[in-house]
Amino acid sequence: MDDATLLSRVKSGLAVTGTHTDAILRSKALAVKQLMLNAGVSQEQVETDLGIETLTIGVNDIWNLGSGDVSFSPAFGMLLTQLKAVSTDA
Repeated sequence: MDDATLLSRVKSGLAVTGTHTDAILRSKALAVKQLMLNAGVSQEQVETDLGIETLTIGVNDIWNLGSGDVSFSPAFGMLLTQLKAVSTDA
């Protein structure tokens, strides 16, 4: 999946329209995608509907961070764990 498609799917999941936030959303989407890959989720699983939804939840979690405040929601962690398990089963 190319970066433009990923951005489009994340924006759709967040109900974001227009292009004024594209740069920051793209940056956050790529960061969460890399986090997922580094955690052991396969590229194939990242690109599934559940993978994109998990990535979108992660982007939402870090959308408005305060200084030094980085945390992901329990939903992101739970879905990440499931995607990792499926990735290692393949």
